Amino acid sequence: MSVDLTAVDVDTNLIALAMHKLSIDNTNVTDVLTDCNIYLTKLNRCDLLKSANLMDLNLIFDCLNTTDQTQIEMSCALLQKLLSVLQPNHAFNKYSASIERAIHHPNDTVKSTILSELEKMLANDNNVDIQVDLACTIVDCLTSSDMTVSYNAVKCLKRFQSVETLSSIPILSKLQIIMAVDAKIRTRVYDILIHWAKSVDALALISSKGLFTNLVKDITYPDVMMQMVTIQMLIPLSITEYGFDYLNSIGIISGLYRLLSSNPKELDDPSVVILNPIVLEFFIKVTQVRPLFIFTTYPKVFVVIYEVLKEGDDSLVGVAINAISTLASSWECKMLLDNPSASTILHYDGDDELDIWSIFIIELNRIATSTKTELKAGAIQAITKIIQIENGELSSRSDMIERTKKWYKQLKDNPLKNIVHASCIVPFLNIQQAGYEMLQALAEQPWGQEEINKCSTLLDLVFKDCPKDPIPIKDLKKMIIKTLLESNTSKNTMSEELLFRIQHSEAIKSNEHAPQPDVLVENMSI
Repeated sequence: MSVDLTAVDVDTNLIALAMHKLSIDNTNVTDVLTDCNIYLTKLNRCDLLKSANLMDLNLIFDCLNTTDQTQIEMSCALLQKLLSVLQPNHAFNKYSASIERAIHHPNDTVKSTILSELEKMLANDNNVDIQVDLACTIVDCLTSSDMTVSYNAVKCLKRFQSVETLSSIPILSKLQIIMAVDAKIRTRVYDILIHWAKSVDALALISSKGLFTNLVKDITYPDVMMQMVTIQMLIPLSITEYGFDYLNSIGIISGLYRLLSSNPKELDDPSVVILNPIVLEFFIKVTQVRPLFIFTTYPKVFVVIYEVLKEGDDSLVGVAINAISTLASSWECKMLLDNPSASTILHYDGDDELDIWSIFIIELNRIATSTKTELKAGAIQAITKIIQIENGELSSRSDMIERTKKWYKQLKDNPLKNIVHASCIVPFLNIQQAGYEMLQALAEQPWGQEEINKCSTLLDLVFKDCPKDPIPIKDLKKMIIKTLLESNTSKNTMSEELLFRIQHSEAIKSNEHAPQPDVLVENMSI
């Protein structure tokens, strides 16, 4: 006979009856659990907390002692509801024995559920005190073949304090034992260790315990997927000064550098196609924080970007374009890499000695003006990043403007017509948006305003208040006009006619957005 739990308010008698039925034999446990779940679902959080405090969760944990999958799932659902509202330290202290027993459970659903709830407790309360035996049990879960179990175990262990944990001989010994099993399990441990290594002292402790002994071997492991995961996990550590120095000292940086491939024949290798973007991403992230060092010490990073831009398949070209956009997002990076030695490093076959941005923008120009639409938006956005300036002192602003003008001049064959205007009139929102973003970057600079002044047909598009324009395009049009209107230099760079049109533009006056279609189709002629 099931318990009638139809009331919405907290009813102590009903809860007591449910607990009583779970504590005696010959009870249809599944019916009681089902009714409890239905009842608790109707409660708000406050009443759910009251109910949780009235219940003995040990009785629900005991319901896990079965091979009946339905009963297990019902019990897990109930425990998720109740543990999530209880005060973490109180819940853990009261139910720690049941929690540890559940994590030992042979059923993966039970392990995964309880690990997930334990991680939430640790995240919400620093006073939850995990004993060594339970910590070792959680470490054992890293070896689980069930990805949900191992994933939740990783999340739990990341909440531990690194110094205290690694100072425990049983836990340290357990970590060392499971790391010797295989690369997959080591990768899970690396994920935790790299998360813990948030200070010089923590990293030194991890290293001193020999937990990174196999790291160099694992980044050259035959399993490409394992390589990818390990390399990606190293990125947060590599962008710290102490982390990079450590990885450099144990041969990780040089090992990854050897994995980078720029040879066109090698780029056809499926493993290279998979791995190259990950290794490149690693070095791009490091270059963002130490651009000159990478440029002078690991120049192949830039050779790979250049060669892929010229000859790689579309997926790799997309990676190279994203890499350029990422690097060009930092003015310091743009300034430090503005070095004419790039022509030699990249084996550029032009007559001029060009810096790296000039060389990149030439290749981006080719992609942006090609008939391929897949890469067009990304290429235009990368160009925009290169020619954009940042807010700064007047003296530094003048330097920025000189550099961006130099880079823009590498765009041949009327870029306003063939890149900006051509992209603003196509029926693809991402390409359209990229075109208007480039126009906005031009509107912010005197030389850009001079270029705009030469192309009245382009400004016709900006001034045209098209009701079917998507909201991002409407906003960009307004921003472009506002930038030109408020510019200190536009009076000297723009014609009187254009200035008049800017000052009386309907786009500035209008602040309402019309309903937007999926794409915009404009007059395709120029």
